[in-house]
Amino acid sequence: MLKVLWLCNSQFVDEKIKTTGTWLQPLARMLQESLEVTIYNVTVGSVKEVLHNNYHGIEQWVIPHPKTTGYGQIPSRDFCETLSKIEKRIAPDLVHIWGSENIWVSAYAQGAIKAKAFVDIQGILSSVYYYYYGGLNFKEILKCIHLKEILMPSRTLFHKKEVFRQRGKIESDCLRKFNIISYQSEWVKTHISYINPDATFIPTRIMLRDSFYNTELWKYKNDTISPIVFTIASGAIPYKGIHVIFNSIKLLKKDYPNIKLKVAGNMKIGGRLMDGYSLYLEEKINELGIENNVIFLGSLDEAELVRELQGSNCCVIPSFVETYCLAFAESMMIGVPTIASFTGAMPELAQHGKECLFYNPIDFQTCAFYMKRLIEDKDLAEYISINGRRRRLKENDKELVLQTQLNNYAQIVKI
Repeated sequence: MLKVLWLCNSQFVDEKIKTTGTWLQPLARMLQESLEVTIYNVTVGSVKEVLHNNYHGIEQWVIPHPKTTGYGQIPSRDFCETLSKIEKRIAPDLVHIWGSENIWVSAYAQGAIKAKAFVDIQGILSSVYYYYYGGLNFKEILKCIHLKEILMPSRTLFHKKEVFRQRGKIESDCLRKFNIISYQSEWVKTHISYINPDATFIPTRIMLRDSFYNTELWKYKNDTISPIVFTIASGAIPYKGIHVIFNSIKLLKKDYPNIKLKVAGNMKIGGRLMDGYSLYLEEKINELGIENNVIFLGSLDEAELVRELQGSNCCVIPSFVETYCLAFAESMMIGVPTIASFTGAMPELAQHGKECLFYNPIDFQTCAFYMKRLIEDKDLAEYISINGRRRRLKENDKELVLQTQLNNYAQIVKI
């Protein structure tokens, strides 16, 4: 039986959590229960010393958050030594690193891992750099500068974009150390192949969170009085495109005065100590006169997210760059008719007019038009709902994802 050590940012727990990467837990459990591999997990957390526990038969080590350099990507020597000791204790046949935008690839590049290792691409920092402003023009970027940014220039969007460039350089240097790289989309493979053309590239699949497989499907709502549009963003970051949807809601308010845009994610709009972009969003909402139409839900757990999706008329994914986009896949799995920007890997998840509706990420007029169609056209909404659900059941089938991962492990250990 193969021993596979995972290095990821997700700590496996039974409690409800509202962070990203929770889809890794069900995959880890299914792999463990397959009896073909033994999974070990090493992650980081807010602990004072290394914590060793057991999650449904999976041994797990939680290492204290390390001191870092290189914009938070290069861990300290002590951290690397701790990681090396854990790896030596496990003696894995294979090390599976989840994501290139974190400390794990840097630890590998520093020699902390001796076993055969490969990295699974979750996001590409060097690509985000080009889309960071999310279509904001220079004047709008200046509107994101307030007292906090004046006192601390490192908080300006200009500097934050530059950080992505610098982090992207570190990420690229680390990726050149790997001989094997797995990916979920051709878009990712294309970008990484320019960074490390000599690597062996292996396609893989993503397992969604349990709640999205075992839930009541979305149903059309004949509501043109108070329609609900749902969207999600990991934070107040320009390239997530939330500001674009505000323009769309402004247009739709003429037809639907009580329309609601529900925004899920770690975004704090209102109150003190907001960053410049969050203040820009707040001011934009007020300028557009949609302050009674936008609701910020905060971070949601699986059950809450499913409930909000089911209660909406449609879902919009406005991001300017995505390497796969789990939010898109999860919305389709529930059967929510989804509108998405035609960017990054998202065109690989659905077919326009059949399984979703695509628009140019800065074209808020078309985005608004598609929202209106899905709100009012029952046949179209249900057609996209059924086809979207059908595609996700096929491509994200649990057994298919499991077998793909097992086959990949078997293939990689032979390379």
